[in-house]
Amino acid sequence: MLLSTAVSAADAITPAPVMPATVVFEEPALFSLTIEGGVSAFGMPSTDTIGTTNIGGLNGDEVLFEGLDDMLFGGNLAAKFSAPINDSGAGVTVSGFGAFATRSGSQSRVLDDERLLVIHGPTLPVGTIGMYTWDLDGIATGTGVGDLGDAESTVTAGGGVAIPTANAATILGPVQDVESSPDGFTYAGVIGDYQTFSLGALATTDGAMFVGYGELLGWEVSTDVTQNMVHSGADLTFSQTSSPDGGNVAFTGYAGPSFRYLSTETTTQTSVTPRQFAEYAPDFEYAMFSLDTIETIDTYYAGGVVGGNIDVSLWSGSTLSLGVGGGAYYASSHYASETEATLSGGSAAADESVFSTLNLEPETGFAYTAKADGKFSAHIGERLQLNFGLGAEYLSRVASARFAGSNGMTVSDTAGDDVGVPDADFDSSNATGSTILTFGDAMSYKATIGLTGQF
Repeated sequence: MLLSTAVSAADAITPAPVMPATVVFEEPALFSLTIEGGVSAFGMPSTDTIGTTNIGGLNGDEVLFEGLDDMLFGGNLAAKFSAPINDSGAGVTVSGFGAFATRSGSQSRVLDDERLLVIHGPTLPVGTIGMYTWDLDGIATGTGVGDLGDAESTVTAGGGVAIPTANAATILGPVQDVESSPDGFTYAGVIGDYQTFSLGALATTDGAMFVGYGELLGWEVSTDVTQNMVHSGADLTFSQTSSPDGGNVAFTGYAGPSFRYLSTETTTQTSVTPRQFAEYAPDFEYAMFSLDTIETIDTYYAGGVVGGNIDVSLWSGSTLSLGVGGGAYYASSHYASETEATLSGGSAAADESVFSTLNLEPETGFAYTAKADGKFSAHIGERLQLNFGLGAEYLSRVASARFAGSNGMTVSDTAGDDVGVPDADFDSSNATGSTILTFGDAMSYKATIGLTGQF
């Protein structure tokens, strides 16, 4: 009995077996997603000039409006998704971005010493505008000192369009004539008292032209130009990352196919309000002529990119990344425009408008890019980083539109004496110019903030 009691006591104090602890291994992150946005600035080729004048009749033609040549400013948004291919540092990345930017400019001008004003759209109409002025007192500038004169303007449409000829002629004046049909309109106006000038406008489905010649003192010309730009793209790249000796520096090289898209839309609004300088006929008003043009250029880039990054580990898990890269592309540019010519108001109670369009054949060529960027990343969560980045990129081929060549204008009275000789004539048969695509380069800059997460 004593023995069995001792055995029972020993059983009672025997400790229970200890279960082994469960060790939980965290799954390594396989994928990475980055989303970022920020501000952008683009240095693009300038827009085309608008109109010509001739100061005092003695100098060569001068540009009425120089066009836009300042930077475009806007914003950007980008996303990048990365996944490993193996355990040796190989990976694949799909990335895309989009950016929007804009610039604008305007000018309101009251003519003073100008003797010539020519404004036309991307295309020219078929027809003629003939102008004749003759200062009876021999004063060649509009000074309002009893400047008596004789003037005539004749505007005739050609090319088979059914638009009546507009004709205005006067000794003293003022006079204007508006003629129209479904194909467009013709407009002629003159004055010969206090100041002497002729004007003519021809607008058809082929194009539009406005010409004023003589003493244009007091004419009002306003111009507004806005250019909007969209730049987007996508890359599919394969990369290899290595970290020699397992240190704090990692090197990554990448390459793959790439696509880019660049579009500009340029809206130009120009209006001319001819005015007589003196209060000779206060109840008389010339009609206002306006040209509103929207030009769109779309360029598609298809090719490939190659580049590399250096990632340097800093304090508390933060990282500094520096990268360079470049790309080569086949580029195709497409141009289209629509222009509305309008005649409105004035004593003629004019209310005319006509549209003309232009589509150019695509222009193709080779383009390349070069870029550099830097990014600082700091941990803000277990698998979440906050990024701040700066970058710049060069693009070698950017399309813009220009009117090149002769616009069909002939000015005979370059001395400005206006005595007994024809002054200014437009004849479409003498026009050798047209709107063409020209190519320059561009620089873009960006500052971004974003988030990167691993999962």
